[in-house]
Amino acid sequence: MGVTGYSVNTTRIKSNSGFYLSRKVVVLNMVVMGALLLAVAVLGSSYARCSQTSSQPSEKSRTVTRAAPAFQVAGLQQQAEEEKKASKISILHAPGTRPSSTRPSWSWDHPSPSTAGPLDHSTPSTSAPLDHPSPSTAGPLDHSTPSTSAPLDHPSPSTAGPLDHPSPSTAGPLDHPSPSTAGPLDHPSPSTAGPLDHPTPSTAGPLDHPSPSTAGPLDHPSPSTAGPLDHPSPSTAGPLDHPSLSTAGPLDHSTPSTFEPQLQPSSEPWKHPRLPSDVVPLHYDLELWVHLQPNQVQQSSKVFCGQVNITVKCVSPTTRVLIHSVSLNYKGAKVLGPLPEGLGADREQGPVGQVAVNNLWKFPEMEYLVMELKETLKPGRHYVLQLNFSGFVNQTHRDGLFRNLYSDQGRLRALIASQLEPTFARRIFPCFDEPAMKATFSITIVHHPAYVALSNMPVLVMSERDAKGSKWTVTAFETTPLMSTYITAFVVCDYSYVNGTERGKEVRVWARKDAVAQGGVDFALSIAGPIFSRLEDLLNVSYPLSKTDLIGFPIFNTQAMENWGLITFDDFVLIQEEDDYPERKTIILSTVTHEIAHQWFGNLVTAKWWNDIWLNEGFASYFEYYISKDFDPQIFKFQNEFFYYYFMKDVFSDDHAKKHRTVSTEVKNYTATREINNLFDPYIYKKGSCVIRMMSNFLGENLFFRGLESYLKTFAFSNSDQDDLWNHMQMVLDNQTEVLLPASVKSIMEKWTHQSGFPIITLDVSTGMVNQKPFFHSHDKNQMTPSHNKTWTVPITWMKSGIVQPLVWLDNSSKIFPEMQLSDSEHDWLTLNLNTTGYYMVNYDQLGWKKISLLLEKEPKAIPVTDRIKLFDDAFRLSQHGYIEIETALDLTKYLAKEEEIAVWDTVLHNLLTPKIFANLNNHNIYPLFKKYLLKRLTPMWHIYSTKIRENNLQDDIMVIPTLRSVFETACWLGLEDCLQLSTEMFSKWMNHSETIKNSNLIKYEVMCYAIAMGSDEEWDFLLNAYENGEFKAYRDEIINSLSCSKYPWILYRYMEYALDSDLFASESSKIIESVSATEIGRLVAKEFLIDKWQAVMKKYGQDYLFILAGSIAESISTDSQVKELEQFFGNMLGEDDSITLRTGLQEIMKKNQQNSSKIAQIANWLKENMAD
Repeated sequence: MGVTGYSVNTTRIKSNSGFYLSRKVVVLNMVVMGALLLAVAVLGSSYARCSQTSSQPSEKSRTVTRAAPAFQVAGLQQQAEEEKKASKISILHAPGTRPSSTRPSWSWDHPSPSTAGPLDHSTPSTSAPLDHPSPSTAGPLDHSTPSTSAPLDHPSPSTAGPLDHPSPSTAGPLDHPSPSTAGPLDHPSPSTAGPLDHPTPSTAGPLDHPSPSTAGPLDHPSPSTAGPLDHPSPSTAGPLDHPSLSTAGPLDHSTPSTFEPQLQPSSEPWKHPRLPSDVVPLHYDLELWVHLQPNQVQQSSKVFCGQVNITVKCVSPTTRVLIHSVSLNYKGAKVLGPLPEGLGADREQGPVGQVAVNNLWKFPEMEYLVMELKETLKPGRHYVLQLNFSGFVNQTHRDGLFRNLYSDQGRLRALIASQLEPTFARRIFPCFDEPAMKATFSITIVHHPAYVALSNMPVLVMSERDAKGSKWTVTAFETTPLMSTYITAFVVCDYSYVNGTERGKEVRVWARKDAVAQGGVDFALSIAGPIFSRLEDLLNVSYPLSKTDLIGFPIFNTQAMENWGLITFDDFVLIQEEDDYPERKTIILSTVTHEIAHQWFGNLVTAKWWNDIWLNEGFASYFEYYISKDFDPQIFKFQNEFFYYYFMKDVFSDDHAKKHRTVSTEVKNYTATREINNLFDPYIYKKGSCVIRMMSNFLGENLFFRGLESYLKTFAFSNSDQDDLWNHMQMVLDNQTEVLLPASVKSIMEKWTHQSGFPIITLDVSTGMVNQKPFFHSHDKNQMTPSHNKTWTVPITWMKSGIVQPLVWLDNSSKIFPEMQLSDSEHDWLTLNLNTTGYYMVNYDQLGWKKISLLLEKEPKAIPVTDRIKLFDDAFRLSQHGYIEIETALDLTKYLAKEEEIAVWDTVLHNLLTPKIFANLNNHNIYPLFKKYLLKRLTPMWHIYSTKIRENNLQDDIMVIPTLRSVFETACWLGLEDCLQLSTEMFSKWMNHSETIKNSNLIKYEVMCYAIAMGSDEEWDFLLNAYENGEFKAYRDEIINSLSCSKYPWILYRYMEYALDSDLFASESSKIIESVSATEIGRLVAKEFLIDKWQAVMKKYGQDYLFILAGSIAESISTDSQVKELEQFFGNMLGEDDSITLRTGLQEIMKKNQQNSSKIAQIANWLKENMAD
């Protein structure tokens, strides 16, 4: 998901005095209570403004306090959830227009300032429904401590609610990956990837580029599915005359949604994680009051208040209504109705009845607000739930209603915005916060006149409201289509925008005024409209809204979110800057495409429950690839390589048969937001897109898009699961005779979505026998049971002797294909999985591998680039886990002097020069063998790209972005003189202020590291000053690691002293000692440093930090004597128990290195034998 984790360094205080600790607790409680009361007093004046928004006069509360069972009296600990990801769902009705300005009788009027309304907090109360009563009358969620706080008491941010996010967990001893395992000439990037694998923020691929949230734009940890164009009136035809999805009648609330009833215990339904189906929502009339003011942006951006009328339909008799709510406070609640028969929420009505609310209480364990009623609601009748509420604006995390502080036009400014996926709507307003419980929304935002308010729909009307002498703007928006709560959106900001029109619908891109003035959003605007049109044409389904806003936030943990009509982005993935990264356009294109694709897959048709969220994210990711190639000639040229690198490679390398992760999961009632957030991983995005691409390939694009059209039109404004998708694909398949499948679409596809891992397809070219087995890691093979012998129905695309062959199916564990038999002729060869369209691994018998190896030496381009990449990935992974010998994989590398594609080279280097080899270089004579073998083959490729680097001519090569670093670093690590010279030359120009490092985001770390390694203290001091002066703030980790590349022990020792004694590096100082200890020379220097300074190190960083350093220093140990030496070395610094833990960790490292030794010896022998080739 891409949520930034915040490290918290906790101080362990040990005391033998229990009384001492108890006194501490008492004092802490007193401080917290004092802060709570102070917060109530300070915030009262802000909340008082909300009193102007209700017409309901204050009534004496008839709320009865519910007695709490003993086990429930635990205090009001408001839960805070991190990250965001979810699904989308719809109903079979299209939206209509917003009601007229004449509202139903249950709507709020706006009384004069002198009239106190439900949200008037200026007068404390001791009997409000959600006040905290005395212990004798405490309700299930009430505090045990008496309180006289006001009706809408707000706990301080330090005790609960949206700002109470748990810190990340900490790894155990020796389980802390150091930043690197290599020396100055083999020093990896700040990440924990291998020596040649540097996915730092400045060099990550276009689809893997982390924003401030650490998630990759194409990893869209956000629930991207926003909609660009607002919903037209029923008479407005959709573009291209596609069957309009907006032609349904006006807001007909007679049919609630496709929500499926949940069976629950009737006695205590609040203990069940799913909402009961007694009532379902039809329409929300929601007003939010945001108190942000331009002359006091920090003080006025802490709280909000609001009111909501929720029209619901009673499905079964009930005297209780449950609704989601987190960290919100209430003064009271009303239930109006039953409404007259045939009543729509958009029609003016006369007086209606009222159902008394006996009790209103919270059950935070399940995030419920419980309304207990005096009368039973009648099935089939409509009611209105009326609630007044208030809450905190999130100041640190970007979920719920949150604040961004930023600088624009030389001034400090603030904005308030929302992020609701998956379950954060309940933090802003009480709601039925499940994706299938869709409704329509009429949204109003009250805000300061200096700001603009944005929401999902176009503005309907703007008016002015006076609140105790202050003028406020009231912005009311048109009514939305039926939609899930999590794609509602609210923004209050002081931004500028650029706009355009696409097929009669307005598209606007909003950003900071400086960014707009500098043209930073022009590219996003130029592509957004055409992307909508392209998807409408492909799917033959028009987009139902009439406007789209895209808006960028300075800090947005989710990266991007597809809210219908108001798509939100982190600035990094929306705005171009001057002298920007060459890959930034690709990042923007990919992210915008992903979010717009969600308008169909997620917003228009939504997964019924989170277990099928891949239907949203998998399709958005697939179309991210499919549409991007139409807008970028480079992506089109390398479309198969592009898909493999950015969508398949990483998830495939992580996947295996015992992986406890599938694309679609079983239906589960999640009790915590983090459980849902955990679903938003590469398996729903990337593996999901892979299986979709595979299905598109075997069906053919014509049938594939016809099936999608049928699926989208059938479930428009409704919900679906993956079986619905399979059924509609089957329907179009059954209506033609050209494409024949060995089984139903469902039986083929559900194996790919319900089973973990993938098969190895093995071909014996002598007999044509093909078999499949699940891929297991080597350490899992001995644990295989009959239950692990799963199979897939596998579409096999293939090429024989340069001719593409018809697709065949492997629908059993094995099958003979006579056409796949090969003769002994050198011209007779074949490869499986053409263009890597299948999500499986391919193995061959010895003759098959030999023929491929010979073909590569003779005519490498006969095999497509993507297939060459996949050949190396498959061969090395098969050898790693014992399916083939390492020599078979190495034989494929003999031709590399003829390889002109940098992506193939990158794949070879990542597989061949792994961290395991780097860590053992000192124990083997393998380095000179690698140097001689690889330089001979790498030099031609180096000359091509070193010229491009010098000419700063890499912008038009899309595949350079994820691959250049490995080639550059390997060339320098192998001692290629021109690479070392180029690093020194580029660094010197930077020092002399003649120019910055060219292509800095791609190779900045490599240039800095090797310039420091080749230079003296002069280069080192210059780089330190650059860090101190704040240059390249985005590259602080790279600078820290580059300073560790020096070959001079005295410089490295001084560097660690700076970390220990200076305030320059602040919280990053611990990284320095780790970074130094990870290099070949630095390991020795770090040991010397610890001998002298270990007490100071332990005092500053804690004892656990010694385990981190021990793991780094011990990276290459492989003998008992080395273990004993380090055990004695660190034993003086650790206690007896910790020394035992240390010994266990060191022995594990030794065993792993010993296991690698035999394979490294095999590689060394092969290199010796093939050096002359």
